[in-house]
Amino acid sequence: MVIYEVLIRDFDADRNYQDLIDKISYFKNLNVNAIQLMPVMEYEGNESWGYNTSFHMALDKFYGTEEKFKEFIDVCHQNGIAVILDVALNHAFGRNPMVRMWMNDPDNDGWGDPSSDNPYFNQTAKHSYSVGSDFNHTSAFTQEYTKRVVKHWIEDFKIDGFRWDLTKGFTQSCSGGDDGCTNGYQQDRVDILKQYADYSWSLDTNHYVIFEHMGDQTEEKEWANHRYNEGKGVMMWGKMTDPYSQLLMGYVANSNINGIGHKSRSQFNGPRLIGYPESHDEERLMYRAVTFGNDAISTHNVKDLNTALSRMSAIGAVSLTIPGPKMIWHFASLGMDISIFACNNGTVNEPGGTDGDCKLDTKQQPQWTENWVSNPNRKKVYDDWARINALKINEPVFEGDYTITSGTLLPRIDIFNTNIPTSALRNVIVLANFDVVSQTVNTNFPFAGNWVDLMDPSGNTTYSASTITLAPGSFRIFGNQQATLSTDENTIKESILTLYPNPTKNSFSLSREVQSVRVFDITGKQVKQFSNANIKNNLFSITDLNTGIYFVRIQENSNNIETKKLIIN
Repeated sequence: MVIYEVLIRDFDADRNYQDLIDKISYFKNLNVNAIQLMPVMEYEGNESWGYNTSFHMALDKFYGTEEKFKEFIDVCHQNGIAVILDVALNHAFGRNPMVRMWMNDPDNDGWGDPSSDNPYFNQTAKHSYSVGSDFNHTSAFTQEYTKRVVKHWIEDFKIDGFRWDLTKGFTQSCSGGDDGCTNGYQQDRVDILKQYADYSWSLDTNHYVIFEHMGDQTEEKEWANHRYNEGKGVMMWGKMTDPYSQLLMGYVANSNINGIGHKSRSQFNGPRLIGYPESHDEERLMYRAVTFGNDAISTHNVKDLNTALSRMSAIGAVSLTIPGPKMIWHFASLGMDISIFACNNGTVNEPGGTDGDCKLDTKQQPQWTENWVSNPNRKKVYDDWARINALKINEPVFEGDYTITSGTLLPRIDIFNTNIPTSALRNVIVLANFDVVSQTVNTNFPFAGNWVDLMDPSGNTTYSASTITLAPGSFRIFGNQQATLSTDENTIKESILTLYPNPTKNSFSLSREVQSVRVFDITGKQVKQFSNANIKNNLFSITDLNTGIYFVRIQENSNNIETKKLIIN
């Protein structure tokens, strides 16, 4: 999974779902397969990030109608993109009726805080990160309400997943200001969040459950491994902003990026960590680079905008390639360099400033007004990340294992899948140079022969030497064989032909009628061919196949051949 996180308010000047619909090719061509929307439920005020939610089952009027939102979801699904909602069910804000029906209102103005007899909310928060009114998730009333919210968005809107905000708050065992308790292991929090995950999966067996926890790893382990053998397991947010900022800026200190992958979490059974260099909550990497970057070498001054942009492709190479789900914060793929603390007027107020930090202010929109997609330096980042995403999503090797060598300006990533024969792409090596001068590095290829430059779509660029010289800010991705994206018959073209659901257990369908459908295992052996009756009914049963990764080769009515990866769980 490659997730693109979006704040609709700052995606385009019109700030609505139609903007996303009109620019669906921006997401499609970047080869992301999930869009995660920051909260769209009714929130306090008109302009917000949305975490001050007041009505969890209503869309905020600011972004558009229910019909337009459903159209956006349909367009995403038609293009093979899942839609994930960021939901703030730790708390609620002022107009929430469940606060107002049981509240203390000493001045009789119709507003107040939860009273002692409120069946949904705590009078005082039971954790140290409280905002708004704190839900009591041990209450049967709150649990029923939460499940109604989950059911509403899954069944009425076909939402594919939830990112649960601030899961540290789902405990009744701590108190405000007690960070040690809040960040430590809490059994009630583990149990209730498992219950919510189970309920989501009871409505949609393929539902994506994501927790923003970033706390006790023992809790994270229990959630990540929960029903993992059934192809489930909760995905955890994995913030890695600081070490990736260090690399982009050209500083070796604190540049260890091992935490981008699930193996950095103790006893995770598999890739259930959404590692990311950027999200909505941290300073932009590019802003840090052009403001604080290494400017010791005039020929490669990181504070220069175009120099900093030239290093962003390498950031994608050493983050997106790691097996497991990854995330892109909106317009990072075009090198967004506007500070998270930029104010409405464009000035930057850092935290602690006398006028506030402007973190939540509406940001400027140069990405469209300045036509960034036609700027060659920014488009290079977009194109490189698109190629990397295509490799990650379509090549089985990226479902395998990995090692990371980091804490250096010359990080190395080895990715391998021993279930794949050496005659296919089973080994990938990522090399990068984040120094401000050229460096010669050892290739240490696992076996002799020509290694293919996987960033070359033709597959004709190869390398076999024991060393390679990398220019500052550059990278290479080598494979032991060509990618299937580079071979004629297996070419996966950009189109609206979609295979769904995926992953699946019993069957799949296609988004339009085709001529023939065949299934191959990862060794290239054909294991299934469907009849014309299957094609006419558009229902392709795979109950006789084992769990694993397969390729579905589809011959369209135009005789074009498309290959889609299919995961059977």
